[in-house]
Amino acid sequence: MPGLTTKEASRIEDGLHLEETLVAKFDAYSKQTTDPECRRILADVANKHRHHCDVLRRHVPGAPSAVGPAGGTSPGSTPGGGSSSDQERTGGTPPALMTGR
Repeated sequence: MPGLTTKEASRIEDGLHLEETLVAKFDAYSKQTTDPECRRILADVANKHRHHCDVLRRHVPGAPSAVGPAGGTSPGSTPGGGSSSDQERTGGTPPALMTGR
């Protein structure tokens, strides 16, 4: 998509970063569950967000080529994107997988 303004490119990069975060979170969630069906669903969701990353990358010159299977977290970020206080509150279970909260 030629002719992007700086603001448009910045917004696409922001969306790309958010999608990469979602890939990392859903990959981490799928590895934490012991339920095979839940694991498959979470892996499917991660793959859909991987596809979103690929689509966004086509519009951003110089963007990294792909998010790996373990997610595309940036240096210094935590896989899964949750804070340690989130995991302390939930006993190590990602908040999105908690029921009744």
